[in-house]
Amino acid sequence: MPLITKLKKYRRKYQRFFWLGCVVLALLLIIPHPSQAQFVMPQGFSTQGDYQPPGVSRYGPIEVAPVRSPVDNSFLFDVASPTVYNRQENTSEVPVEQRAQDIESKLELAIFTRDMNPDDLRVETSRLNNVVVVTVSNDDYPLPLVLASVTENDADFNGQPIDVLAEQWREKLDKEIRRGQASTTPEALQQSFTKAFQIFAVLMVATVIIGGIKYLISRYHQRLLKRKQAIAAEKQAESESLANHDPDPIEVSYTTPEVLGEQQRLFWQRLPQILSIDRKIGFWKFVQWLLFWVIILGWYFGLFAIFREIPGLATLSGAILGRPLQLLLLWFFIGLVIRISHRIIELLKNNWQNDSTAGLNKFINLGDNQRRDLRISTIAGAIKGMVTVVITASGLLTALTILGIPTGSVVAIGGLLALAVSFGAQSLVKDLVDGFLVLAEDQYAIGDVIDVGFAAGGVENLNLRVTQLRSAGGELVTIPNSAITQVKNLTRSWSRANLSVNVAYDTDPAKAINVLRQVGEDLYNDPEWHDKMLAVPDVLGIDSLTHEGMTITIWIQTAPAQQWSVGRELRFRVRQALTENNIEIGVPRQIYTTNGAANPLVSALESSAES
Repeated sequence: MPLITKLKKYRRKYQRFFWLGCVVLALLLIIPHPSQAQFVMPQGFSTQGDYQPPGVSRYGPIEVAPVRSPVDNSFLFDVASPTVYNRQENTSEVPVEQRAQDIESKLELAIFTRDMNPDDLRVETSRLNNVVVVTVSNDDYPLPLVLASVTENDADFNGQPIDVLAEQWREKLDKEIRRGQASTTPEALQQSFTKAFQIFAVLMVATVIIGGIKYLISRYHQRLLKRKQAIAAEKQAESESLANHDPDPIEVSYTTPEVLGEQQRLFWQRLPQILSIDRKIGFWKFVQWLLFWVIILGWYFGLFAIFREIPGLATLSGAILGRPLQLLLLWFFIGLVIRISHRIIELLKNNWQNDSTAGLNKFINLGDNQRRDLRISTIAGAIKGMVTVVITASGLLTALTILGIPTGSVVAIGGLLALAVSFGAQSLVKDLVDGFLVLAEDQYAIGDVIDVGFAAGGVENLNLRVTQLRSAGGELVTIPNSAITQVKNLTRSWSRANLSVNVAYDTDPAKAINVLRQVGEDLYNDPEWHDKMLAVPDVLGIDSLTHEGMTITIWIQTAPAQQWSVGRELRFRVRQALTENNIEIGVPRQIYTTNGAANPLVSALESSAES
């Protein structure tokens, strides 16, 4: 046990580092890097026939891609090329994204690799093989470097003559080269690193402050958990005490209904405290979750600002604001939607459980008040799980769309995999189906006391897969829903306590029945017990005549889970009433004979009685 406690302690301690590591790993995996595809989709799922890369826009026979600055990834201008429908084939056409990448690479060469003096820097337009091009050169590099070519497709898309468009591009490229060179001077680098350090310091201070607030909240959260555990431990101790005082230890350990009834009474007494603590725990967990995301988003945008300030890293800033940011916001949005949906379900559950909404029973049959509370709580828990699965699945499909993976292919392949897995997980599917039927048919709910044949206890947890029972001895029994073939619900709508009283054979039957009826009426009229009983106890009459005497049966219809306490009180009062009215309990009688003759001992007793 100490080892488990230490593991939990270290898990909580390093949990924040784990999540930060996940974010960094996700950034490394998501930021695009040039690579060659090696995976080929199966026949029917291939997307090679008409693939459009991310960032490329298609306008009929023309495709357009942006050219970005190698300094800070800012937009410069668009280039256009004829549409390439199949990029896997060797064609004479250069894809538009390749043109944009070539221009960016040559800009990076002119800015960072070649130390070109800006005083004699020349960015000009000229013609090369009858194509208008933009070149750069200076005295140290007299051979012009072709930065970009201006084609008719570029002119058509931008709506400008080729010469005018070439001059516009020349001005933008000249300005960008000079700006990039200015950013690499020692003074500019010092200023950039100073700003980056200031941003980093602000992030550290903000993280410490928010981390301190989060730590205080976690301490309070731990106190709430300990209080909840204390209530649960108190309940379990009382349950074990009831089990230890079981008057009939010969009975099977799991079928002691009196103890189970007391456990359910304790369950309902502790339930308001547990629910109040659960609400507080849920609220502060939500605040902790928000603070966690404040730290994550703060560092994310802080790193973006740092990258913008440092030359060489500025190109990553555009990638950070691209798909990684979309996936991060999607992750946040999914978590927020799940928590909001759970809160809405809780509000609906509370409204349904309110007495003012009893009119809802006219349209949806949910049973009596207690039954309605039990059923709504159970169904609300199952709906929360289903909503979580649906929202998470939708978020995963959206993430695949952001990454550029065709969701239709993924869904089709996932369907085939699900079909294959279903054959190996038939018992799990059967559990889910049976759990749904339990909720739909209202066989039992959380708080009920049930007997499934091989186990019995109060239902503490119920979902679509398993049912968890707390037995009379305090054990938590987990049962797959598919293993439950027959259920005895001992607390559904109303209950009944049966009492059979054996009185001596020579007792006046009318007197015994009248005494028992009077005891039942007195118990029913007692204010302490009246609300626990639905009707006056019914004395049915004499059920059997045996050598032990007469057996008189009494039926008591009670409120759910009250049959055990009412039955104990009735037995106590019957015992007192029989003593006060000199009515004896039936005793077995036997007559012994020897070889057809009367027993000598019996004859002697009869003779002494006659004399």
